[in-house]
Amino acid sequence: MIGVLGGMGPQAGVDLASKIIANTIARRDQDHIPTLLFSDSGIPDRTDYLFGRTQVNPAPMMARAVKSMAAAGARFVGIACNTAHSPPIFETFLREVEAECPEVKLLHLIEETVSAIQDHFPRVRRVGILSTTGTYKFRLYDDSLISKGLYPLRPKNIENLGEAIYNPDLGIKACSTPVTVQAREWVGQAVESVIEQGAEAVILGCTELTLALPSAHHLGIPLIDPSTFLARALIRAAAPDRLAPWRVA
Repeated sequence: MIGVLGGMGPQAGVDLASKIIANTIARRDQDHIPTLLFSDSGIPDRTDYLFGRTQVNPAPMMARAVKSMAAAGARFVGIACNTAHSPPIFETFLREVEAECPEVKLLHLIEETVSAIQDHFPRVRRVGILSTTGTYKFRLYDDSLISKGLYPLRPKNIENLGEAIYNPDLGIKACSTPVTVQAREWVGQAVESVIEQGAEAVILGCTELTLALPSAHHLGIPLIDPSTFLARALIRAAAPDRLAPWRVA
């Protein structure tokens, strides 16, 4: 069984689960891989913790969720949140999961995404990164890209990207189905900022950003969706014979 730890935000977890279905070879219901979505919206905000706006580390609650998922039969688990992979959160989370649920294999969203860029976009060298400020602070994508010989770029208008995610009236967390026109514009502006700097591909490095820009390209530049690559990695781990061929949109 595949496990999806969601709730960060809730629609991002649903999106990851749907991409597991979309990337599975199946001709009937029974061909799909058993998948458990554990959407715990009570998990504290990751960016708030990383910037000291709360002292509550989300890691223990995340680990408890995985323990519940393991009890239900999940063996391959992915987290539908980029910022949760920041070391102050993820390292504590990983220790607790390994101690209490040794039967569970955790797949790492950032590592899977960067590996997929190398596999599917081998000519790309300059990569734009859109993310939360927490992901930027801990250089989750920057350092991983640099280690693979790739050059990371960040948008100049990062504050607009924060508004696109967190604005209480117009942001994606407040309005995810559908995303507001304003939030789409903010995300589009951030993408265009890194394209202007020479980005040959752009990572939508917050799992909710793909809700605003669901297409595979923007102004002819590939948009990298980490949730798609995590979904494919989870299928590959759980049932490799059911992984659908990669299709370049």
